Amino acid sequence: MLRQLEAVQYVAKIGSGKTEPAIIVGETPDGETIEVVGKLASACERKTNALAIEVIAACLAGSLGLPVPEPFILTISPEWKATLPFEYASKITAGDTLAFGSKLVWPQWPTWTMGHKVTEKMAQTAASIFAFDAFVDNVDRREGNSNCLVSGDDLRIFDHELAWPPPLLFAKKPWMPEGLSSIAQPGNHIFRNELRARPIDRAAIRSAWAGLQDADITAYGAAIPAHWRDDAFINDVLQKIRDVRDNIDGCMDEFERVLK
Repeated sequence: MLRQLEAVQYVAKIGSGKTEPAIIVGETPDGETIEVVGKLASACERKTNALAIEVIAACLAGSLGLPVPEPFILTISPEWKATLPFEYASKITAGDTLAFGSKLVWPQWPTWTMGHKVTEKMAQTAASIFAFDAFVDNVDRREGNSNCLVSGDDLRIFDHELAWPPPLLFAKKPWMPEGLSSIAQPGNHIFRNELRARPIDRAAIRSAWAGLQDADITAYGAAIPAHWRDDAFINDVLQKIRDVRDNIDGCMDEFERVLK
């Protein structure tokens, strides 16, 4: 489900995130070059599981019609690594033969800041993003770290490696009463306050999740390269997606509650 690129040029480090992403030029098998933001497993707290989550999240977001930059699997060859500046080459471990890449749309698309407002035209998309983050327990689209780009009324979201975290003891599922209380806390999501009491097509969000097919969900896991595969972990994440789909009415009740 994800196109593969061969890393051919290092451009620059981007931002100051913990995962130290970099702009990399990749080449498709037919010679097309594409700039991506590349992320290494060794730089992530959850290592290859973090990149497996990025793949699953990108596939799921695509099925739900959410605006994510095109995702890629980026191949890192020893020959390319030998051409890199030391400060970046030193971060690549022997296990980093692949990286996760998102098509570069910045700087043409600025980062969403608290000075931005949800316009009428973007409200439905913002609500769908909020539901996505709530249902997959993504804690990383918050004030000060939006992981969201904006251009006019259009949005792009990225960086989902913290979704589906290890469950806390006695943690409630998103379809349970109070199950989405965390994301409703001040500052925990960039869109929550902007969406409160706004006219939103809740039925469209429900329909998108309810319409997820088992075959498609299985395919999200199949899109993960063998090098990143931890079948027990992946199967658990895929089951969590099915559980949300199968309990979408309760999830939407909680969605309604936290946006009142």
